[in-house]
Amino acid sequence: MSSRSAIQLSAQGISQYYGRFAALDNVDLDVRKGEFLTLLGPSGSGKTTLLMILAGFLSPTSGKLMEQGVDIIKRSAEKRNYGMVFQGYALFPHMTVADNVAYPLRIRKVPAEERNRRVKHILEVVGLGAHMHKKPAEMSGGQQQRVAIARALVFEPEMLLLDEPLSALDKNLREQLQTELQRIHRQVGTSFVFVTHDQNEALALSSRIAIFNHGKLTQVDTPENIYNRPESRFVAEFLGKMNLFPLDNLTRNGQTASGRCGTSVLHAQAPNALSNAPIVLAVRPEHMELHSDCPARDGYNVMPAQLTDKVYQGSSTHLALKVGGDTLPINLSVPGNHPGALMQSGAPVWLSWPVQQSFLLQA
Repeated sequence: MSSRSAIQLSAQGISQYYGRFAALDNVDLDVRKGEFLTLLGPSGSGKTTLLMILAGFLSPTSGKLMEQGVDIIKRSAEKRNYGMVFQGYALFPHMTVADNVAYPLRIRKVPAEERNRRVKHILEVVGLGAHMHKKPAEMSGGQQQRVAIARALVFEPEMLLLDEPLSALDKNLREQLQTELQRIHRQVGTSFVFVTHDQNEALALSSRIAIFNHGKLTQVDTPENIYNRPESRFVAEFLGKMNLFPLDNLTRNGQTASGRCGTSVLHAQAPNALSNAPIVLAVRPEHMELHSDCPARDGYNVMPAQLTDKVYQGSSTHLALKVGGDTLPINLSVPGNHPGALMQSGAPVWLSWPVQQSFLLQA
């Protein structure tokens, strides 16, 4: 996957300015053949702007879009052979499902027999073979979105671009459609470029995730690598939950660094050179354990804390804690039957977590 031959489309130095505002700032990003690439970031981060440029609906201020050695930045959208799925379904209400899906083939003057074959096949792929004669109003939101996906895939595009297609659906339906999207992607083998601001959705669906912030591409990697080895504090906090401990008097011992947080000395993995900038120790809440007494654990960071609040969440209870006099919030969840779930606010506790699950980030 890392070879140049696996690259289907390469955005090079893409910038989009509106006056002095940079919607995109010198973005380099490759789309690999057959991958599920998610563009993730908060509102206004530039992810949808890049998708519109890939689709050909927007011309960037500067940059190239290379496909098989040719810059297609000035090629019109209809000549790029990319499918597009929007947040709104944009179905023709007076047409049947089959006619909606067949529409791109009619525009391309595909013969009727081949058109019917493709429509029937793609509706089976998206699980709507039995609904082809219905009108959109007779179908649920999730079914209508699958019709939109089928319509975007029926002409066998080289790439499918999806602009937050699940954001209008309720939680349960959204999770169901995530599973459907994964299955459809595996079955058709087309490259998917998917825009979302939902971190869990990105983790669940993607081969790779590209994270945007203020028009810049901050990190692109597999979900596992981004989650476990974020390269910045923004990425660490944006993708999943993260507890951060400011460190003072940082020293290094081989592949490990140590620093003081309040009255505790904490340790973290440090494979790279230490920066002179302020440093925080980062750890995911799921790696942390709660104790009523000070535990003796080799290879673990251990420090005292105080329970400040808790929120019952059914099978688990969310705990908010503070460390010493520091107001930086520390959060973790415990099972509903854990002793910590029964503690009162203000109770003293101890935290522990493996040194190997701790890493350093610039504050």
